[in-house]
Amino acid sequence: MKKGLLLITLFSAGCGIKANPEVLKEPEVWIRRIGDRVYVKSLSGEVRVREFERRGSYWVKENREAFCFSVERVGGKSRKFCVEGRLEERPSLSVKEDKDGIELRAFGFDSYRIYPVKEENIDLEEAKDFRDRVHIERDYWERCFAITGVKGPLESDPVKLCVKPKLPPLVKDVEDLEVRVGEGKLYLVWFYRDEYREFVVYEKGKEVGRTVGYSFELPLPKDRTTFTVKVINPLGFESKGVSIDYSP
Repeated sequence: MKKGLLLITLFSAGCGIKANPEVLKEPEVWIRRIGDRVYVKSLSGEVRVREFERRGSYWVKENREAFCFSVERVGGKSRKFCVEGRLEERPSLSVKEDKDGIELRAFGFDSYRIYPVKEENIDLEEAKDFRDRVHIERDYWERCFAITGVKGPLESDPVKLCVKPKLPPLVKDVEDLEVRVGEGKLYLVWFYRDEYREFVVYEKGKEVGRTVGYSFELPLPKDRTTFTVKVINPLGFESKGVSIDYSP
């Protein structure tokens, strides 16, 4: 009796029990219509969107009408999505400047969305929502933004706005600039107290090199020569420069 049970057990183990195959996953996506453009981004896994163009992590298509499209999850299922037609109205803007930036007011919608514009494209990752007004601070560089009106799942065509830069910071020049002469070489030596990115050296007004140290080696000039050292601060702005003459 025990042998029979053992044979049945071994036979069952040899056949094995197959697990149910993994259920194919459906695409999970983020969809946004801004004017004529519809953007699709995967929230999980890799996807393909038929008749859309791939731009970085987004799939994009221009179509002002309502339409449906298919999204396929790679290694999974496909799913159909639909979007409404574009909004025809755009927000109106009122801008008031102050010393720190601008006070922006928008009209025509219940809520709005503002995007930084980088290389002529809106940055979808940095979008911020606001109700009717928002303050934008100035930077040392001109910054541009796109403002859309939001109505349910739709956004209007963006209205572009640029904010003028504030005055660049004053960059202190190097101190105690000296010329020292060695065997066939000339050395510029200086001192600097503040934070900096690098120093730029000019000979007769032409850039000849850069350094992060407090000295710079050059071939010994045969004629009277003017050297200038400028400071590049951590933000990339340049000082006026300090000059020194060398006479053989």
